[in-house]
Amino acid sequence: MNPRALGWDIHRKFSMVSLMEISAAGEIRAVERARLEHANQEAMRAWLSRLDPEIPVAVEAAFGWPWVADMLEALGHPVHLGHPPTLKVLAQHEAKTDRRDSDRLGKFQLRGILPESYLAPPEVRQIRERTRYRMALSRLRSGVKSRLQAILHRLGVLHPFSDLFGKRGRGFLRSLELAEASRRALDGYLDLLDAIQTRIDEVEEWMVTNLAVDEIVRLLMTIPGVGLILAHVIRAEIGEIGRFPSRRHLAAYTGLAPLSNQSNTRDGPRHCSLACNHIFRWALIEAAGNLLHTKRQAFRLKRLYARLTHGGLSNKNQAKVAVARELLEVVHVVWRRQVPYSESPPPRPGSVAAKRNRPQECPKSNTTLRPDQPRFPMARRRPSARPVCNWAVRCRIPILCRATSAD
Repeated sequence: MNPRALGWDIHRKFSMVSLMEISAAGEIRAVERARLEHANQEAMRAWLSRLDPEIPVAVEAAFGWPWVADMLEALGHPVHLGHPPTLKVLAQHEAKTDRRDSDRLGKFQLRGILPESYLAPPEVRQIRERTRYRMALSRLRSGVKSRLQAILHRLGVLHPFSDLFGKRGRGFLRSLELAEASRRALDGYLDLLDAIQTRIDEVEEWMVTNLAVDEIVRLLMTIPGVGLILAHVIRAEIGEIGRFPSRRHLAAYTGLAPLSNQSNTRDGPRHCSLACNHIFRWALIEAAGNLLHTKRQAFRLKRLYARLTHGGLSNKNQAKVAVARELLEVVHVVWRRQVPYSESPPPRPGSVAAKRNRPQECPKSNTTLRPDQPRFPMARRRPSARPVCNWAVRCRIPILCRATSAD
């Protein structure tokens, strides 16, 4: 273990760093502190080049950490990302300054109690950049469509189209006779919608052409509601499935593990956590929406949606979140076990269904038979205590009659 560690508190325009050292007695002290300006990255590299390249660096996973991590890894320093919410809890009773923050990161690293986050490799971060760019464009497109609908709603214009932005719907929008201001706003939103759709098509074409379809992506595409784009989004956001020991950990990371709100005898409504990977959760909810309109076999998930919505009458958003949680568990099983999706999964080992389907072994008899003894002798019936009347035997009715003197 290296007796030194570098604590790195990153900000928008500068970073405060502290070189911490632990003695043989366990005392930790600051050897050197510095303020590194981000505008002069050459001076930052010159200051870091004076240090031992084996010194670990603890960086808080705040906004803007990727370029700092890439620079430190290029210089040979092992980088450890600190989880910001947990760091805030550990330092809630201490003074809050930039110098103390950098000192604290170095101390946690030396003591081995630094709460770490996942450090995604550069290639995974580049894929995330593409997929998140497409998601941002999709949100812009949804916002423009909502504003177009709002214009028609304010003017009292009704239409019979199920898809207002299809071929016939666009023709209807172009042919509307509106006031000058409304007409200009409508045309401007339509042009903006076309420009956004062009950018989305370019990103999707690049993803289909350049992103490699490996075995994990093929397995994820077997899940109902998950296509090529969403499979790449899920693959990039998870990164490594091995860092989630169970599906519950993956649900907590996605924010699809409902949190309880209980106090004394009051049980409040449960809600999803905001401290999660919002991109991953959006992808699962998007897959849940696609699942409801797909023709693929997904009867179990569709039944869950129908039961929670009472046949599609209420609680549609909550039902989509519940279906997304089921899809999350399917993703964990498919990726972890390297098996495609199946509508009727095999029973769990040790369950009642597994024991029922287990082939039974015929017990071997230890009896030694004589050569003249038949292997399967006929079983002799014991004589009944009370005779059965002939009428009951002839009619095959199991009725026992009392014997009479006449018989």
